[in-house]
Amino acid sequence: MQGAPQDRDDGGLDEDDAIFAEINITPLTDVFLVLLIIFMVVSSSMVEAEKQAAAAKGLLSERALQVQTPQGTGETPLVPKDIVISVLPDGTLFIEEDQISIDQLDGKLAEIKRGAASTRVVIRGDQAATYDLIMKVISKAREAGLSDVALASRSRQ
Repeated sequence: MQGAPQDRDDGGLDEDDAIFAEINITPLTDVFLVLLIIFMVVSSSMVEAEKQAAAAKGLLSERALQVQTPQGTGETPLVPKDIVISVLPDGTLFIEEDQISIDQLDGKLAEIKRGAASTRVVIRGDQAATYDLIMKVISKAREAGLSDVALASRSRQ
């Protein structure tokens, strides 16, 4: 710690003897940068772990993080023979991994109906997607003869 400036014999003060109140922020900056790096690594590893867990169960694809389904109370799990139709917020439709337009949906659903007699269609609609589009998908599935239509939701925590 610095003491008070000392008087010289000639009565003046040296420039070196003046008190300088400086705060060294270099260690603080280092701590913040280390915390930022730790946060980035942990958050990306959490996302990867979630993707791997979902892929191991065979339930969700890469785009699973793009669809934020609303919360609900449904307890029926997906099974491998279920056909998943995802509706993204921008109106993009996916049947499993294939992106399709609303106009192509009729043909694709008819093809699915011909392929398997008892197929459940699960619609994973984003909570920001329009209600109208989700209703069109449900209507087209029923028109194609697929009467077992379910809506996916997140469980409440």
